[in-house]
Amino acid sequence: MKTVETEGIVYTVQKAARKSVSITVKRNGDVCVRAPYWITYGQIACFVKQKASWIKKRQEVLTSEPSLPQEGPEREQVKKQAAALFHELAFPWERKFESQYGVRPKGWRVREMNTRWGSCSLKTGYITLNLRLFYKPLSCIEYVIVHELCHLLEPGHDKNFYKILEQELPDWKALRKKLNH
Repeated sequence: MKTVETEGIVYTVQKAARKSVSITVKRNGDVCVRAPYWITYGQIACFVKQKASWIKKRQEVLTSEPSLPQEGPEREQVKKQAAALFHELAFPWERKFESQYGVRPKGWRVREMNTRWGSCSLKTGYITLNLRLFYKPLSCIEYVIVHELCHLLEPGHDKNFYKILEQELPDWKALRKKLNH
């Protein structure tokens, strides 16, 4: 790995056997660029320059989020409160999906996730919600809950999935934008 600076942005470059360049901004604001071996550092710098405003905005959002307690009773308390809140918000939606579509998750889990707000495992039947949702507006939490419930009907993000999501939450696009910004 090599550390580089472009446009006032310090980032690490990881070269690997891959086809495209990607930029990741971590919660602490660190920036990592992954690139194919054949891309030059000059090309990477151009790519970072093009994405500079997005990177800075993402750093601002991520570093301004409240941080979760690392370990111990405080963290467990936050996890319990989050689980209770998520259950309260999910219950009416779960009942609606069961009566309207005949599907219901086997259960709900809460854990810290790095890249997703939620996930739905068709194999186990469990829906997992990101602990960090606890710090988001209720409408955004509800959006993630409905999004994951829709995956019980449509595993991918195809037209049918979005048709169901639109039917259940007509303002889902605005909620997704609010959640991610």
